[in-house]
Amino acid sequence: MDTALLEPMGAEDLRDEAILERRHLDGAIMEDVEARDMSLHECLISDCTAGTVRLPGLRTTGTRMIGSSATAFEIGGCSVFSGRFEGVRIGVVRADGSDISVFRIESSRIDVLSIRESRIRRVDIVDSRIGLLDLTGTRVREVVVEGGSIDELIPSRGRIDGFDLSHTRIGRVLDPVGLGGATLTRQQALELGPDLAEHLGATLVD
Repeated sequence: MDTALLEPMGAEDLRDEAILERRHLDGAIMEDVEARDMSLHECLISDCTAGTVRLPGLRTTGTRMIGSSATAFEIGGCSVFSGRFEGVRIGVVRADGSDISVFRIESSRIDVLSIRESRIRRVDIVDSRIGLLDLTGTRVREVVVEGGSIDELIPSRGRIDGFDLSHTRIGRVLDPVGLGGATLTRQQALELGPDLAEHLGATLVD
């Protein structure tokens, strides 16, 4: 994305029902932000710092957030046609009830990534550290995780077509039965054995 072709914007432009196209928010230091039913099209958010950002009903296409941090990023019910997080540090990302076509998370750290009761066509998570990934009740067509780690994964009640976890480190899976359709290495399957046994109510002995 050529930033020279983007029009600068400020935090005050993030308001209810705003439609922002090819805009660049750079270096802003914000407290809490709330704006409903916004549209972001081919925008860039770079090197910004914020408290809790609430953008319910967000619609976005081709928007990137790079080198930024926030306490929480709440975008429940959003529609994401394409986008990217790169080099971000966010405490909680809550995108429950969303429709996500193509999204990429790269070189980032997110403590809690909640995408419950949503539809995902393709998400790539690359060289990132995710504390908790919650996909409860989510319809997953394709998620690929390369490098980095997921400390805890919740796939409960979801429908998974393609979920490739074979190139990342997984700590725990809560409700491992929900991983039906996922790709794992043999070593990962062995490591997840205790979680599966606990879920089944089995007792492990030496």
